[in-house]
Amino acid sequence: MKIDIPQDMQEIFEEFLVEAGEIIDSLDQDLINLENSPDDEELINRIFRGMHTLKGGAGFLNLTTIVELAHRMEDIFNKVRSGELKIDSEKLDILFEGLDKLKEALDMLRDSGEIPDPEDIDDILKKLDSILEGSRTSSSQDTSNSAESKEDFDNREKEGNGKKMKFKEDVPEALRKLIEKYPDKDMAGLLEEIILMPPEERPMEIIPVIEKLIEEGKEIKDLLEEEKEKKESSPTPPQPVSKKEPDKKPEPVKPPVSVKPPREKKKKTSDVIRIDVERIENLMNLVGEIVLDRNRIMRLISQLERELKSETIEALNETVISMDRTVSDLQAAVMKLRMQPIKKIFSKFPRIVRDLSKKLGKKVNLIIEGEDTELDKSIIDKLEDPLIHLVRNSLDHGIETPEERVMMGKPETGTIKLFAYHEGDHIIIGISDDGRGIDVEKVKQKAIEKGLITPDQAKQMSEKDAYSIILMPGFSTNDQVTELSGRGVGMDVVASVIYSLRGTIEIESEEGKGTTILLKLPLTVAIIRTLIIGVNNQIFSIPLHAIIEIVKYDKEKVKNVGRFKSLVLRDEVLPLFSLNELLGVEESGEKNFIVVVKVGEKYIAVSVDKLYGEEEIVIKSMGALLEDIPGIAGATIAGDGRVILILDINSLLNDVKKDLIGVI
Repeated sequence: MKIDIPQDMQEIFEEFLVEAGEIIDSLDQDLINLENSPDDEELINRIFRGMHTLKGGAGFLNLTTIVELAHRMEDIFNKVRSGELKIDSEKLDILFEGLDKLKEALDMLRDSGEIPDPEDIDDILKKLDSILEGSRTSSSQDTSNSAESKEDFDNREKEGNGKKMKFKEDVPEALRKLIEKYPDKDMAGLLEEIILMPPEERPMEIIPVIEKLIEEGKEIKDLLEEEKEKKESSPTPPQPVSKKEPDKKPEPVKPPVSVKPPREKKKKTSDVIRIDVERIENLMNLVGEIVLDRNRIMRLISQLERELKSETIEALNETVISMDRTVSDLQAAVMKLRMQPIKKIFSKFPRIVRDLSKKLGKKVNLIIEGEDTELDKSIIDKLEDPLIHLVRNSLDHGIETPEERVMMGKPETGTIKLFAYHEGDHIIIGISDDGRGIDVEKVKQKAIEKGLITPDQAKQMSEKDAYSIILMPGFSTNDQVTELSGRGVGMDVVASVIYSLRGTIEIESEEGKGTTILLKLPLTVAIIRTLIIGVNNQIFSIPLHAIIEIVKYDKEKVKNVGRFKSLVLRDEVLPLFSLNELLGVEESGEKNFIVVVKVGEKYIAVSVDKLYGEEEIVIKSMGALLEDIPGIAGATIAGDGRVILILDINSLLNDVKKDLIGVI
């Protein structure tokens, strides 16, 4: 169903999409918590308020099917909080289905400006109705008084404060009913309640009356002949039980008048503002340009100091050093704007683990730690799919069935732990489980069968090497393809995404005890420190975090081992490659330095002609035509104005990584 939002409502529409998305995300987590704490009143009220707000916002924009879904779920939680209904696992499955439909509707609205047609939500509405009807049946069987009608409830509510309101004669009947229904609301509160009502129930005719009363400074007590004194802080009466009429079709809704949409009450005025991501990206780009200019100025000052000595240059140098500090502070402040808590992703996993464990017939306890750990938004946006895949793998391959676990002497319920913490200028994200662990011999055998390694390589490889096989394209230990796994795709995609973010993957496992996978990622990908190197009169940069150490090139320490050259470094033998060879450029024949880099679990030596030093750089995109060049992560502009390509060593070594397994 196409939705036509008028131009003057676009801002409100955008705000609704953001707020509705936040509400849905929060409800997902709250429903999971409700399964564990079904009597938590605060939680039940929060879910009710979320549905209430979502319904009101959608109603204001006339998003009828979203209103219907939210209204029906709101009714259910109204009964839950009044004690008429208890939520169990089966009902929760239906509520999750309803929530998923709401998510789908919001995605449609965001992507194509459409919402589901009424017939598209009939099925889920019937399921939600079955919960409501079940509660009525159950309620009527429990007590003879439980068939209390909505009118009885409303009347009881009206008289709940001991005195009946007596209105002045000129107060419209609809306004009287609204005040009686919400005795604790002021004029503005009544307006909000009208907007939160389903479109077909809104008394639109009294909105101008209330707005006029607000303009005149009138209060509720001014409309009463008696009870001029404001009631003292009486407890908030319960919301009336709305009697649902499933067969009643919504009447056409009149265009809304100039009333603001419902919003959450401001917690701390102006403490938080929303900023468009694009504006922050623009700001970040401008800071990046300042960083590049700073680098250039500092290089020129350094050159001037070598060529000329004067007090003026000395004073200029001091000024530039001060500017350098300010630019660094500015850079850190802007980077902070891009940081978001990883909770944004972690909050989705309780639902994922619940659904998958039910599907697989396993019992799993999910523990989440460090969800407030922050990292760059651009990294968070790319992490969701890899983390989902890793958690699905833990559930499918790692955690055993309850019967298997009992036979192995383990608790019936398995544990998956999802955690994050900072380590220097990196963030560590980990997934661990107490499942069956990785069977190294099975991994080797499967890899031989699939032609990924040779039997000789299998004999010589370490456990760490064997673990790295599961990151290879096409590898799977599952003989059967299931809905969850077994197609041999996934872990290589996970590795590809992590490497593209200049991160690393470490795997630790003990057969029968469990597996831990650690992802080490930079806090940000926009501005990084690099080592500037040169080969064959061309200059490149290598991200500093990948470099372990730099040594002078010594022919005496370079040996031939099998098909590869090797560097004997202290007591270790490292595979050695020339950067010219990896880049496919002509050899210059004057190797002076060796850069030792870490690729996965291996240390690899790369010989280069020259070193130009360390420099903080701003990563620039290569553009759509050049973005997929293997081995090149991007480009930057050096302090002397030259364009430098940033090397992705992991990608450069892709072709030889397989041959290196078990060799050294």
